[in-house]
Amino acid sequence: MALYELRKNQKCTIEKMPSNSLLQSLGLRQGIVVSVMSKQPFGGPIVVKVGNRSIAVDKDIAKNIEIKVVS
Repeated sequence: MALYELRKNQKCTIEKMPSNSLLQSLGLRQGIVVSVMSKQPFGGPIVVKVGNRSIAVDKDIAKNIEIKVVS
């Protein structure tokens, strides 16, 4: 399942993601738990919470981040 497919307030663990040093420097790494705060309309970014930070992730990048839903 891709990160972009999650709904607001759902939590997940990142299983696999593209090599992107910018995302990693923002705290988005394999194995961490993130939650979806919002999805912007008209194909805009998805906003996820990583620890105490909010990060906007481009739709195309979010579609390439494989996740596992956390119950």
